[in-house]
Amino acid sequence: MIHVGLDEAGYGPLLGPLVVAAAVFRVADPYDGAPTLRERLAGLVCAADGPRTANALPVALDDSKAVHGRFGVAGLARGVAFAAAASGRAVPTDLADLLERFGDRGPDAFLADPWFAAPERARIEPWDEPSGLRETLLLRGAEPVSLLVSPATPFELNEAFDRIGNKGRVLFLATAALLVRVLGDHPLEDVSVVLDRQGGRLDYDAYLAEVFPYQDVRREPAPPGTTRYVFEAGGRRVRLAFTTKGDAVDLPTGLASMAAKLTRELFMARLNAWFLARAPGVRATAGYVEDGRRFLVDVASVLESERIELRRLVRSR
Repeated sequence: MIHVGLDEAGYGPLLGPLVVAAAVFRVADPYDGAPTLRERLAGLVCAADGPRTANALPVALDDSKAVHGRFGVAGLARGVAFAAAASGRAVPTDLADLLERFGDRGPDAFLADPWFAAPERARIEPWDEPSGLRETLLLRGAEPVSLLVSPATPFELNEAFDRIGNKGRVLFLATAALLVRVLGDHPLEDVSVVLDRQGGRLDYDAYLAEVFPYQDVRREPAPPGTTRYVFEAGGRRVRLAFTTKGDAVDLPTGLASMAAKLTRELFMARLNAWFLARAPGVRATAGYVEDGRRFLVDVASVLESERIELRRLVRSR
């Protein structure tokens, strides 16, 4: 079975991109009662509150906020590096490399915004891959297949907000686009998908009917805090679970949240570098609403001298 985790980073901020990400594993013997992915990978990965170590393993794979809070951007990078190496791919070295090999668009797609230029300068901390990592995961019945990131700039979000009129629906459609891509990549395999609940929403019936109009999407019984759906297509079954704190309880969803958060952090590093080169002494921003407004005041002279269209920089919602 293909197991997919989907999550986002940057839904709430005023500045910087929204990034949706997917982490895809192939799981052997996914029967009821089988070990979870976290159980299968015990000793190779741990929760964010796991041991601090100078060794390459274990790697913290968890809710990105918890990993970032304890280990910073380097902790996010370790998780992404682990997933890349375990899937048989080279570890990304910088934002340009990450977008080129794991993004739905390459780095050239973001050059219209000069503060996102030179993505090769947003370096990713290197990680020494343990020998035999992929083989170890395969022996445990867990094959990392792919990691995908899909960033949307403030200008793109503003265009979508104007066209669609609902911020939550914009996020869902961005997430669904990545899900549809994963389903297309694995047309003959059953798929289990876990998504972090979006904005506290419990009812996704109308949203799913819009994305899968020709499928009989049925809701299934689920425990409190989770909404489950299932449909059959092309001889395979697709199950979806929207779960409260899915990024903390499901390993692929946590990995997806880390990939999304790392990508956003690297974009914000470029944004801060661009503005601080033109306004030395200004304090960098993470882009959240209150501090984002402070930052816009501090760089007002740059906005004026560079004739920056605020719609390209600042989100309307």
